[in-house]
Amino acid sequence: MIENALDLMLVLGADGVILRANGAARVLLGYEPGELLGKHYTALLPPEQHAEALEVQASLRNGHPERPDFPMQVRRRDGQVILMAAAVRWSASHQRIFLSARDATERQRARQALVRSEMALNSMLESIGDAFFAVDGDWRLTYANQKAGDFVGLDAAAAIGRPLMELVPDLLQSSALPRYRRAMETREADTFETLWEPRQVWVETRTYPNGDGLSVYFHEVTAKRAAEQALRKSEQRFRKLLNQAGDSIMIVDEALRIVSVNDQACARFGYSREEFARMQAADINFGYPETQALLDGLRAGQAQLLRLLKRCKDGSTFPAEVQVSRFDDEGEEFFLAVIRDVSERERAEQQLRASEQRLREVIEMTPAGYLLAGREGALQDVNPALCALSGYPRAMLLALRLDDLFVSSPLAPGIGDTGGSEGATVLQGAEAVLRHRHGHHIHVLLNASIKRDAGGQPLSLTGLMTDITGRKAAESRLHELATHDTLTGLPNRALLGERVQQMLDACPPGNSVAIMFLDLDRFKEVNDSFGHEMGDALLCEVAARLRRVVRPTDIIARLGGDEFVVAAHCASGQPAAARIADKLLDVLTAPVKVGGSDVIVGASIGISMYPQDAQTRELLFQTADTAMYRAKDAGRNRYRLFEPAMTVATQERMALEVSLRPALARGEFELHYQPRYALDGMRLVGMEALIRWNHPQRGQVSPQQFIGIAEETGLIVAIGRWVLEEACGRTRRLIDQHGRTMVVSVNVSARQLAQAGFADEVRAALARTGLPPGCLELELTESALIEDIERTASMLRELKLLGIRLAVDDFGTGYSGLAYLRRFPIDVLKLDRSFVLQDDGNGSTFDFVKAFVDLAHALGMAVVAEGVETGDVLDFLRAARCDEAQGYYLARPMVLEKLEALLATPSAPAV
Repeated sequence: MIENALDLMLVLGADGVILRANGAARVLLGYEPGELLGKHYTALLPPEQHAEALEVQASLRNGHPERPDFPMQVRRRDGQVILMAAAVRWSASHQRIFLSARDATERQRARQALVRSEMALNSMLESIGDAFFAVDGDWRLTYANQKAGDFVGLDAAAAIGRPLMELVPDLLQSSALPRYRRAMETREADTFETLWEPRQVWVETRTYPNGDGLSVYFHEVTAKRAAEQALRKSEQRFRKLLNQAGDSIMIVDEALRIVSVNDQACARFGYSREEFARMQAADINFGYPETQALLDGLRAGQAQLLRLLKRCKDGSTFPAEVQVSRFDDEGEEFFLAVIRDVSERERAEQQLRASEQRLREVIEMTPAGYLLAGREGALQDVNPALCALSGYPRAMLLALRLDDLFVSSPLAPGIGDTGGSEGATVLQGAEAVLRHRHGHHIHVLLNASIKRDAGGQPLSLTGLMTDITGRKAAESRLHELATHDTLTGLPNRALLGERVQQMLDACPPGNSVAIMFLDLDRFKEVNDSFGHEMGDALLCEVAARLRRVVRPTDIIARLGGDEFVVAAHCASGQPAAARIADKLLDVLTAPVKVGGSDVIVGASIGISMYPQDAQTRELLFQTADTAMYRAKDAGRNRYRLFEPAMTVATQERMALEVSLRPALARGEFELHYQPRYALDGMRLVGMEALIRWNHPQRGQVSPQQFIGIAEETGLIVAIGRWVLEEACGRTRRLIDQHGRTMVVSVNVSARQLAQAGFADEVRAALARTGLPPGCLELELTESALIEDIERTASMLRELKLLGIRLAVDDFGTGYSGLAYLRRFPIDVLKLDRSFVLQDDGNGSTFDFVKAFVDLAHALGMAVVAEGVETGDVLDFLRAARCDEAQGYYLARPMVLEKLEALLATPSAPAV
């Protein structure tokens, strides 16, 4: 039985030498049983397990004669190491050790798979949008994700196994608890909303019985409930306003059935709402058929104003003015009718007709020109004001027709031959042009009314007009101002859009139109150096030069600032556009006299081609603008033709910007810390705080991808404020925890430094976190320092008064000068890695760095080397008397937990 057993069985002497082995040694270890005899059992174990094995052997003979199950790694004959589960016993009477073992590799793999499965499940529960917790039948917490813990202010992991009511005593007073208990008792799922009073928020909860316990998912719905309540209040306000309206209001559907009315309609017509709901619009109209033309006009988006009789429930009628419009509600068509009773108005009109004589006197005295024309357009009556306006005496005017008097007019056909809107009855505020007796034209504002017969044919026309010639001249001037740039006289953005659209509409098939966006490269320098008047003169000169080199059919416009646009027909496509761009660059790089000095401005040009790059005006402008920025990025004073890849990059950047805006509020940022060591003794003296963005979809986004966007959008101010607060708070806790002083270095952007209250922000962060000022170092770039030297110097002096340290980051990559640093209270220069690693054959790198360090020391500044990646570089920096260093050779950036572990060990790295 022993020889044929599947488990390995060995008999060992008291000294651990193998005395007997069964046949399982062949299968499990690859040894013949005879080969193992005489070997010490440790020959089968990896060296790292020898000490443990000898310890087990000693314990067997010192009071613990049995070890029923312990894992051990065994080396097979072929060198492979396998995991085995062993049982061993010492027999004092036989002075022998008896050992049996079996292969536990598969069992270990199954156990690891189970662990991975549990980790995946936990990860999924942590990543869902809802808070989640589960309890067993005794109401003890079996699991809770971090969202659930955060909601009630608990550490979810530490709460596992404790009674739910003990963890969240507020639940005893909550209306949610009875629902939980009912779900536990009935084993039925439930969904409900409840107010969580401790936080005064509404929560939507879903409960699911499972096993002998209960799983609960919940999330906050306070905003949703508020929106629903606001909607209900809005609907109530709308209904109240509708019922308080003085006019009757009706809504009818596409079949012209009445679906809703207000209180005024019920009162005026005598029907209840229930009766109206069974009626059609035609039931209250008297002698007016709903024509298809009316419906077509409404469906074309044209509101209709109608005059018709309305019939009441008692059979009486009243004249009404009805404003009808159409609207859609979730795909259904409706018509809104506002009905105004004009009975009083008609009585007033009758009184007006009765006083026609008095009205005639008014017409004679009115300063507006008056005329009455018959069916054929012959003038039948005029007043003195029209005679004065036209230069004709009354007798001569009455011998004329409308088309003799008007050069152009919007009057209806059939009243002379003046053209216009067929079927128009009333004309209000229309413009027309009179032909003066002496030949010149007079612009008038015309109000006219056409009287028609029963067939709709015009019978007569009555019109009043006032002279607006002066106003038209003013409007023409205003139009010029509205469509042209007042400085250069070029078309502005509005007129550019119209003319470019005309070019696109007229572009023959196979031809192209080029849209070129120009941005002057050095205009800001001219403005800052010579003043705005000289800047305006430069813009006028640029506009004049552009006019000289483009064709008469091309368009030049100024968008504003130093941005210009050229639109040109290009029969041969891109080659023609490139030739035009070359001409523009040539003329713009010629010197310009500004303030007595010759200035060369140059330009960056982006070109988009129609229809190759875009087929709409808006997209052409967008793609040309994109190409222009690529030209600037490529070194300026050049042009770039649009390529689809540019849009992809722009869209990618925009998508990243959209994600970046809420990232801070969502808590997606974290800080990593890269330790910094003093080269004298290799002591850990501080660390640099480095921001990391954990994007919910993209994963960890490199700072090189989003810091530039944050700078451009201004988001860097809020992000930088968070970094400062977080770094100070964490460093304070590290100092308290480990009892050692250390300095945290925080990067500061130019935008932050430009904020007037930046020093106050730093002061407040130090006060809130309790970090000693000497433990905070702010890192500034060279470009940030010299952007406004006077203002920067003042800000740095204010910061130094707080007691903090100031450092220049990546020194040598910007302006590479020490002279200007003497104006700033700088404590530390961080030497860029490129200075340490450069080897251009022009001299000794060591001598250069040594001289740099000596000069910095002479100025009272410390030097920190960045990017140390090898031991040779570290030795090199020590020899050059560099003060401190950081880099991958010393330590990579790490999360706070790893930094704490590093601080708990001896501080010097293994170098």
